[in-house]
Parts: sequence; structure tokens; C-alpha cells
Amino acid sequence: MDEPQQAEYLEEIADLRARLAKLEQDQADPTLIEEYATEVRLLEALLLAARELRDQLRTRPELAEKMSLHGFVATRFQDIYAFVYDRAIEIDLAGRDLARAVDQTNFAELLAD
Repeated sequence: MDEPQQAEYLEEIADLRARLAKLEQDQADPTLIEEYATEVRLLEALLLAARELRDQLRTRPELAEKMSLHGFVATRFQDIYAFVYDRAIEIDLAGRDLARAVDQTNFAELLAD
């Protein structure tokens, strides 16, 4: 792992997964289980999208420059994740499943426009 910030995201996902497993084991309210499952899917999608964008930023310096114009540092994973999160919130205004919207969005192309 190239940055400690990723470990924080992975730890948060692992914690939510453990809580979800406990809820399922205890046969908790299905609505609560679904909320946790949705949160896990979203965090996994955001992390994957941030990693993919990080890889694009490494190979396409023009995207890194555009990212800095948005106030984000392209060499800091925390900033890359924040950019993905901010854009995901904008995408969610359409009322779609946010995790699915994140999966289907090319965040590098959002910078290229």
C-alpha cells in the first residue's frame, strides 16, 4: 500500500463488514442489515474508484494539473478519495444507487472535460 490513508479506509470497511456479519448472525432487522450492506458497497466502490483515479493520475499528468485546479493534490490519496467522494455526491443528485453510480463513473474523464 503506497499511503497510510488507504489503511484507514480499509479498516473502516472491515469494521462495517464485521458489524454487518454480526447483525446477520443475530438476525437483526432486515432494514438495518440492508443499510449496513449498502454502506459497505458504497465505501468499497469509492475506494476502488479512488485507486483507479490514482492510477490514471500517475500516467496522465494533465489530469493531475486539472485536479489541482479543483483544489485537490493529485499525489495525496486522501485528496483523490475526497475528489471521488465529492463528485459521487453530485452524481447522486440524480437519485440513483450511489454505489452503482460510482462503479459506472470514470472519474478521470470528469477531470478531462
